[in-house]
Amino acid sequence: MPAYTLSGTEVGPRRARVIGLCTVALAAVLLLAWRVVPEGRPAGEIRIGLVTGAVGAGVEPGTDVRLDGVRVGSVLAIDTAGPGRKTVELALAGSQLYGLTDALSVEYAPDNLFGITALQLRSNPGGTALADGATVDLTGPEAGRVRDATLAALLKSTGMLTDSVLTPELAELLGTLSRDVGAFTPLLQAIGATTRAYVETRELPPSVLLAQYGSALTGLPPMLTGGLDVLNAAYSNEYFRTPENLARFKEMFGGIDHQLLPVVTQTFTTARPHFEGLLPIATTVLDQIPRATGDPARTGAQLTELLDRLDRAFRDTPDGPLLTAEVELDVVPGLAGPLAAIVAGR
Repeated sequence: MPAYTLSGTEVGPRRARVIGLCTVALAAVLLLAWRVVPEGRPAGEIRIGLVTGAVGAGVEPGTDVRLDGVRVGSVLAIDTAGPGRKTVELALAGSQLYGLTDALSVEYAPDNLFGITALQLRSNPGGTALADGATVDLTGPEAGRVRDATLAALLKSTGMLTDSVLTPELAELLGTLSRDVGAFTPLLQAIGATTRAYVETRELPPSVLLAQYGSALTGLPPMLTGGLDVLNAAYSNEYFRTPENLARFKEMFGGIDHQLLPVVTQTFTTARPHFEGLLPIATTVLDQIPRATGDPARTGAQLTELLDRLDRAFRDTPDGPLLTAEVELDVVPGLAGPLAAIVAGR
């Protein structure tokens, strides 16, 4: 059986050549039609080119293109347009662009939680409406309209942060700051405890308490002035100009420091176990005193009146103060007569 025949067929040499020539001709026609016949597009589709300095990681043919979060097309191709220049060809649905102009901004950003990148278009005022075949140059002065917010860019910036900022010096500074702030912990705890105690025991409005505290501060300037006068007395007092008097003055403070204060400390330490039980009683008494006085304004007026009456009841005599008193004895005749005789005899 010849090599060009198949078992059970009637193909001869001439027929085989005809079939081969027809197959080659059909393939050539199909290839020519694919290259020559215009490609069919969906109705209303336009194609534009973006010239950028860089393309975000993950952007490739087929990547979704979104306008303000809505998908309006996809990336067709990415080509090199020269040193440091890339051309990104987009296929967009013209009916969904809503007046998008060549003043647009481009953002490479993740499209979902898995970090898949999408090309986001942002509308900006001005510019010319996009048309089929338009090219938008986003290089040079317009490079700021391209923003890379992909996951790869985020990781890169984080790496630069850890490499440039989180240095051993910064770690040492943070450690020092932590220790210094920790030193203020007792003070902050004391402030918190004082505030909590005030809130739990407050019975008067803050305005009244602040007014009382403010009135107490009126004595602060004289106290400071007096303290400064005492300090200045060591340099201006005539008594201290004599070395002997100055030495005696120093000896007095030495005695207070080394003799009086230790004895007082020891006395209170010894008295503590014997008298600490009296402190609750003293606290109770002091708590009851304000309740017993009633209205402070009325109590003050009554106390003033009592002191004025006591002052008028005494008169000065050569022998000293003498109480002026009158006794009504008309109701006791048995005592009235003898006392009257005693007074008349004097």
